[in-house]
Amino acid sequence: MTKRKKAEKGAKNPRPIPKTTSNAERFRIVLVGPEYELNLGAAARAMKNFGFSDLAMVSPKCNPLGFDAIKYSKHARDVLESAKVCKTLAQATAGCKITVGTTGILYRHWNETFRTPIALWQLKQKLAGSKEGKIALVFGNEGVGLSEKDISACDFLATIPASKEYPVLNLSHAVAIALYELSGLNTAYFAPANEKEKEHLILAFSSLVDHYSKAMRNPKKVKVAFRRMVGRSMLSDKECVSILGVLRRTSRDLEKKGKNK
Repeated sequence: MTKRKKAEKGAKNPRPIPKTTSNAERFRIVLVGPEYELNLGAAARAMKNFGFSDLAMVSPKCNPLGFDAIKYSKHARDVLESAKVCKTLAQATAGCKITVGTTGILYRHWNETFRTPIALWQLKQKLAGSKEGKIALVFGNEGVGLSEKDISACDFLATIPASKEYPVLNLSHAVAIALYELSGLNTAYFAPANEKEKEHLILAFSSLVDHYSKAMRNPKKVKVAFRRMVGRSMLSDKECVSILGVLRRTSRDLEKKGKNK
């Protein structure tokens, strides 16, 4: 079998990208007393961005289905429409095995609660050991955050590390960052070419070098240079197949010209 035929045989369709996996179904997002429809809508949008759908609100101070809430939720209106509206945090977290509060001020109510916040990445590690049960992730409102009573009711208190000059994030921004970190999304957008695919690409290129070898000063050096380039590159499977297709077509055209002479 010639090098060109080997290369053609090795050309396959790109491998399918792995399916997305997520931990989102384990979480219930709880917003305590949200004040602004804009933030509420943006938080719902962030939930849908990262695969979350279970939303509960405790005594919202704005209309959960108001004009701005719907407007800023974009395609996450269904998250707002299916949200539970409760009177107390206990009602909102009913059925949850673990309740996690969030804060931007590290030692708010510390004298009363003795609760030391942990960074979001530390929370992720702690929750990794617990594989069962629903987890409530609780956010306070834009003005005062979570109350002493609410913090005391939580099993953990988490914070998003930020600049000491201004550590308090906007509610919807905090929700988006936390959900990104905790979602566990594993979507592979880049599928690298495997060694077999790279080898077929190198074979196809080598066959072209052989065709022009008499006109080259050092064809062996050219082959080595191409092999090293392929080895250093972050070549995707799609890129590999595309380049291989061009090399194959060039080989066919050269073969036809040779037969017509």
